[in-house]
Amino acid sequence: MEAPSPAPDWSELPADVLYSVLTLLECPDLLRSAAVCAAWHTAYSTLRRTSIYPSRQTPCLLYCTEAGGGRKALGMYSLSERRSYATPLPKKPPITNWIGSSHGWLVTMDDKSELTLLNPITGDAIALPPVTTLEHVKPVLDNDRVLEKYQVFYYDGEIPRVVEEDTAIWSLEKYGHMVYLKATLSCDPSVGGCIVMLIHQPYGQLSFAKVGDDHWNWLSISSYYRDCVYHNGWFYAVTEEGATDAYNLHGPSVIHKRLLPQIIQTVSKCHVVRARSGDVLQIIRRQLLNPDHEQPGSREWVTEIKVYRVDFDDQKCVNIKEIGDYALFIGSSTTSCLSVKDYPDLMPNHVYFTDDDDATHIFRKDDPPEVGIYDIKNNTTVNVVHPELWMNWLPPIWLTPSLAKTDTVLLVP
Repeated sequence: MEAPSPAPDWSELPADVLYSVLTLLECPDLLRSAAVCAAWHTAYSTLRRTSIYPSRQTPCLLYCTEAGGGRKALGMYSLSERRSYATPLPKKPPITNWIGSSHGWLVTMDDKSELTLLNPITGDAIALPPVTTLEHVKPVLDNDRVLEKYQVFYYDGEIPRVVEEDTAIWSLEKYGHMVYLKATLSCDPSVGGCIVMLIHQPYGQLSFAKVGDDHWNWLSISSYYRDCVYHNGWFYAVTEEGATDAYNLHGPSVIHKRLLPQIIQTVSKCHVVRARSGDVLQIIRRQLLNPDHEQPGSREWVTEIKVYRVDFDDQKCVNIKEIGDYALFIGSSTTSCLSVKDYPDLMPNHVYFTDDDDATHIFRKDDPPEVGIYDIKNNTTVNVVHPELWMNWLPPIWLTPSLAKTDTVLLVP
């Protein structure tokens, strides 16, 4: 009887082979790889230091969950592994909401509505310019000259400027919930040169800041934006009625182009993304009354999603029922279009969505958020996971994990 073969010694893998293996792993497996043995931990640490890390990660669903003792924890559901993970909710910065997710980073809000870039995997955090440097915001101080509230003035870029007599005054925390709509990034902040584009009230306007700036810059050209993505040097912003603008913010002055006029007659939740083919897609999400809403356990409202290909030559949008081997992600995260050839755990011709209804977030925090996977062809929705893992607040958001470490000195103290 032959003696059993000795178990392979994984620590003896050649370094170049080990690096190649590690760079193919999804984030949860890569984090676990550091615990295999000393050699693997060294290889993992080397990858982190040299920024040679897996660049292709399947999006995960980030949410709040309840840990032991009723404490809140940060949950992450992996679409590639079909399993969930939990970690303590970061204490610094404190998170009362998140309004964006891009390149593995969250744009979070604290209890004074100040914004911070946070990588929930590495723990890196970068402070963004103060609230009071936004064009429409002025501080309200108490008798001791301590910041007490924020005052918001209602005007847009039209000249002559008309400022409404009744301005809004919000508490420090409530301001962010009422004013911030969405934020997106031009690139991973860890590599430098990152620009943050913020969609905010009044009137869905745009302001931007480069990481390291001490103030926000107002773009007074247009209003009523609902979504914005970055591609090849340009931010593409779409209004709630389908008008599409492009902004280049890399030169000494802002370059603006109106690419598409208003084409939708009813107010909708509109997202925009540029596919790998070069096509610009608009994704329209509507909330429809559920005909079965009176049934026990049924939602009152259900999601309908339509996808349109933008024809800039003919200045129109064409409804399409097929996007081939691609999956779309929409919500408070940056809208994205991913190939299932590169991400085999995703379903083609589907839209992965999270609840990004502003009114729900503001006025009905106790309502269960709607999160699902929508079949474009059959107009049907399935759950991401059942039973659902998340609390009603914070609202779930898509995150593409990143292990990149930043060397910036702009970390939150």
